[in-house]
Order: sequence, then C-alpha cells, then structure tokens
Amino acid sequence: MVVRWLLEYEAVNWNASEFWVDGGCRGNQAHGKREAYGSISDGESVERLQFANARTNNEAEYMALSALLGKLLSNRVDPRKPQTNIYTDSLLVVGQLTQGSKVKAKNLLALHDEAALRLQKTGANLVWVPRNQIVKQLGH
Repeated sequence: MVVRWLLEYEAVNWNASEFWVDGGCRGNQAHGKREAYGSISDGESVERLQFANARTNNEAEYMALSALLGKLLSNRVDPRKPQTNIYTDSLLVVGQLTQGSKVKAKNLLALHDEAALRLQKTGANLVWVPRNQIVKQLGH
C-alpha cells in the first residue's frame, strides 16, 4: 500500500480515545483520473491520506482504517490504552470485521486480514455511525 500523508491543521493526537475514519474514491478510473483518499480525525485535528493503489471505495475504507490502526500501534506505549472507539460509516467494513460477514471480494481479502489483525492488537471498538456524523467530523 502506497500512502502519502497530508497533514491538515494540527497533528492528530494518537492517544485520543475516539477516532473517525473514512475512505473513498473520486473520479473516473476508465479515464485514469481516479483519486483514492482517506481521512482520520481525533475530533480536533484531521489527517488526510492519498492511496496510489486503491481502486474502490471499499479498498480505500480498509486502507484508511488500517493506516489509523498502524498509527495507534506505532505511536502508543500500550496500543490498548486508552480504550479506543473508531467510528466509520462503512457498513461493509464493520460487518466484515465485527459481525462475521464474509469477505466475498477477492480484492478485499488481504486488506481485511491486515485490518483485523491490527484491530485485534489495539483492542479498539469499531462502531458504525451514519454518514452525516462522519461528514461533521471530517468535513467531507
């Protein structure tokens, strides 16, 4: 996964107990203008990401979540403390990671496995919220 980190506002507090995460794609892949992105917020600051190799919204959702979990693992002394809630509007990601929904799309298998392992290591709770709450926190 190729990620370019774009910092907006102040640095995200990786020791926060709540985060909001989103990923998506804009543009037309057929014309080579598809842009995949992700956003992470601690409720105060937002970090924007661009993914060079995401082709779908679901891939970008998984990549953004995995990037957040990776930051928690690398920036906390104890990745399980504080107890963390991660909010997303992706029913697919929440269903596949917390409710036992089967991963049917082959392009999501490796992304799912990576996110599941990182979610387990952090002990974070993944929580579905309506799109308007994500927009309120992330500004898009």
